[in-house]
Amino acid sequence: MKSNSLINEQPERARVVHRLYRSIAARPALLFALALYWTWVNMAFQSPLFFPSVFLAQGWLFPSWVGPVAISAVTYLMLGMCFKRINAVFAKRWYIGGVAACMALGALLCFVWINSYGASFATPAAFFLYCVGSFGVGFGTACLLAEWGRVFGFLGPQEVLFHGIVAMLGSALFVCALSFLPGIVGQLLFVVIPLPLAMGFYRAVRGLPRKTMLEHGLDAELNVPYKFLVTALLHGLALGVLLGSAISQGNDQGVVLLNALSFVVAAILLFLTAVFVRMDFNHLIYQVGFSIMATGALLIAVVQPLPVIGESFQLVGFCYVHLIMWGLCSYLTKNFSLPAIWVVSWPTCCLMLGQLVGGASASSLVQQPDSAYWIQITATVVCFVMLMAALLMLSNRNLTTGWGIARPANAVSPDSAIESVVSLLTVENGLTPRESETLALLARGRNRKFISEELVVSEETIKSHVYSIYRKLGIHSQQELLDLVEVRIGAVREDPVKPMFA
Repeated sequence: MKSNSLINEQPERARVVHRLYRSIAARPALLFALALYWTWVNMAFQSPLFFPSVFLAQGWLFPSWVGPVAISAVTYLMLGMCFKRINAVFAKRWYIGGVAACMALGALLCFVWINSYGASFATPAAFFLYCVGSFGVGFGTACLLAEWGRVFGFLGPQEVLFHGIVAMLGSALFVCALSFLPGIVGQLLFVVIPLPLAMGFYRAVRGLPRKTMLEHGLDAELNVPYKFLVTALLHGLALGVLLGSAISQGNDQGVVLLNALSFVVAAILLFLTAVFVRMDFNHLIYQVGFSIMATGALLIAVVQPLPVIGESFQLVGFCYVHLIMWGLCSYLTKNFSLPAIWVVSWPTCCLMLGQLVGGASASSLVQQPDSAYWIQITATVVCFVMLMAALLMLSNRNLTTGWGIARPANAVSPDSAIESVVSLLTVENGLTPRESETLALLARGRNRKFISEELVVSEETIKSHVYSIYRKLGIHSQQELLDLVEVRIGAVREDPVKPMFA
């Protein structure tokens, strides 16, 4: 039995790699644009290589990435609240070009602020350039991410993971190369990136049903995704503490290189766990991602002389969870018929708020006279919070209830409830279309003979499909399948949460 399992796993892994290759080959423009977007975001927000620390008159260091992050958080808040009213703007042909122009202009103003005014707030002109430049970078980045959410909400989570993993690898390797070049080269590239990014995005979405994507989920009932928002807040908090603690390191070549390599590790790890092992979003986030971030915080607290080890772990965990959250937003948009901008904006707003709070707190503490003590305390608290959050939030009901955003089988007929659960099990376990059809009939108590006649295939073929379904779901009989379906139906039939900005 063990040898047969291994034999079956090898072709399956080969098919996964083949699907990844076909996905990338079918949409090279999408990969190109996404890699540029990852590079831009990494340089500005997640591992700031463009925004230097500013020396204030009181002798304190101020992380200048706070400006664009704060603007971005406000933009996501407005998009989440007003997406229906401004939906017509998103349909304009000039919209993406205008967003890219806003990003490029903001980056240019910040470039002038860094190189002509020494990245300081000494004069009103310098402060003005920083504020307006931060607005352009933060506002434009948020608007473009909302559009990415719309595209991947249409294409589905598999496309997010496939393109996201490869794009993250490409972006990280590009940043690695930048770490060996003079800083001004990276700054100039940051100003230029929005132009090819917009061109690649336009080409990537050409042929997609724009009207369908714009109207998707507009009439859906929207609920407060409390658990999803708290997850995003803690996710951003961990990054903010990491960036705030490293404020004195600046954009040192070694730090930049190490950060980029952390992104490489995160992409490879995600490929192994999400694509090969096929863990679901629920366990990927809390069991793997949060655990890695907690381990990084613990290492920072324990291995004080070498904080870079723990920092690398934390950054790997952040990148890992960040890409999973992209896939999760796509999953919720596509499977629960929700508006993509609403699904993307609220958790990302919370992520940015968490980064602001964590960054401000950590950067203040590490500039105290006894900074080593405060770093140790902060890292210990982060470790405890991440582990407790993973313990409390991990639940098999997360996927079936859409993290509180939607209730797929609430107040519906038993047959519709079965269809919803079958759809969820199909996505969670990577079933093929034929296996999904077989699963739907098995869940209704049909035997193999009936299924073979219904699907017009041989009983041997159905036997093969059933074996594959049982293996992927981790069960051994039809009775276990029926019990599983019954439990999943019961899990989603809970009292609905209060509507939010319907």
